[in-house]
Amino acid sequence: MKKLDLNKPLETFATFDILMAAVFVVALIVGVWSLAIGHWLFPIGLLLLVGDCLIAYGIWVAPKLLSTTKYRIALTENPTAWVKVVFMADLHACKRKPAAWFSGVAKAVKELRPDLVLLGGDYVVWDSRDASHLNPLAELEPRYGTYFVLGNHDYLGDPAAVSERLRSWGWHDITNSNLTLRMQGKDFGLSGVDEPLFGAPIYSEARAYRVPHVTLAHNPDSVLDMHEGQTDLLLAGHAHGGQLRFPLVGSLFTPNRLGRKADQGEKRINGLRMVVTRGLGEVGIRARFMCRPEIVVIDLGI
Repeated sequence: MKKLDLNKPLETFATFDILMAAVFVVALIVGVWSLAIGHWLFPIGLLLLVGDCLIAYGIWVAPKLLSTTKYRIALTENPTAWVKVVFMADLHACKRKPAAWFSGVAKAVKELRPDLVLLGGDYVVWDSRDASHLNPLAELEPRYGTYFVLGNHDYLGDPAAVSERLRSWGWHDITNSNLTLRMQGKDFGLSGVDEPLFGAPIYSEARAYRVPHVTLAHNPDSVLDMHEGQTDLLLAGHAHGGQLRFPLVGSLFTPNRLGRKADQGEKRINGLRMVVTRGLGEVGIRARFMCRPEIVVIDLGI
């Protein structure tokens, strides 16, 4: 398990906000001036004001607009039971995503009344101490428990400390583990895969019992090291949906090998069905556009 030694933060929120605020003010002044002058400057001023509105929305509004995406997926041909699963990833707790934000997330999840909660890593940006912002999520009490794996950002600080905090709430770290749950009278297989960039993923080659099976991962690229029949459903995050998406183009950048092929939503790759969440937090550019933070809800047929 590789641990990176960082002596300073990777990102400074204050610097980014000040820079974007300065750009906003300058564009606003120039835009209003252009509109006032009129003539050929009018369209320039109009474009600057529209751009100003988009910058403000993307940086200070969209990252706070929590959304819920629902799927109905049958893992067997004729399911006899349905389980409600809440899946979240890329929480990135920090000053920009403080405890107050996660209080809202916890409230939204509790209102969904899930049977099972799964989390796909990246609980902090880089400082493991920021996991304290996640404390409101400790209130979650799904019927069949809460299970998690780690993400690449958790390895930028102290991954053991992050795992320990989550486990102190009664959550289960299933990184590189396989287990069978009994839900609504039926067996259900659940596997967790470590993060491939800084962790050491171990992929289960065969299931001990032929039961409906889900694999929880952080990085959607994990599917490239798996094969058809290895699991019935792979859940992943990491890509954040690209954070910035545009009509006809989609995401401009995603930090994974599969790129846009696995940046968000339901996919089928390597013969495996997968769901990739847009995540709850942001890194790099502290903004979102057409890519709201997301809680995934899956009615799972087993």
